[in-house]
Amino acid sequence: MDLVVIAQILTGIATLIVAFVLLYQLRQQHKDAERDVILSINSQRLNLITLLSSNKELSEIQYRGNHNFKDLKNQEERTLYYRQFSAEMNLHNISILYSRLINLDAEIYLKNQLGLFPGMRKMYTESMIRHQLPKEFVKLCDEFITEIESNVGKDGQVTELTRSDIKKK
Repeated sequence: MDLVVIAQILTGIATLIVAFVLLYQLRQQHKDAERDVILSINSQRLNLITLLSSNKELSEIQYRGNHNFKDLKNQEERTLYYRQFSAEMNLHNISILYSRLINLDAEIYLKNQLGLFPGMRKMYTESMIRHQLPKEFVKLCDEFITEIESNVGKDGQVTELTRSDIKKK
């Protein structure tokens, strides 16, 4: 064999090895990016829970707003509830987009929350939040709310979600 042919074979083998190394690095970067998304979503959920748990006033406002928006006493409480609600709805949207990664049926989670809390449905349908969320997410929320309210009414609650272990007589 000619020295040029041997050099070309070695160059081809080296190029192939470099291609495999680059492919491995790309796969590793993809896994790292997915891990970062999971950690970010979980961190945002934890931050929201921690905020509500550590702030009794905000927790009380969220509780009253979720159950009956009319129970919020003034504009300050409605604004605080809206901000918390807005953060929660954006987090629901992100969770749905990445539900495959976070091993959560995020659509069912959202539907259950909307079913449990008529105040959330009212805030969603009557506030500016619908204009601040992606169209596909808005469409999904609209479908859920229509279905829920056709079954339990505007102020109703899907109570079987709270204690599914209790059998009805």
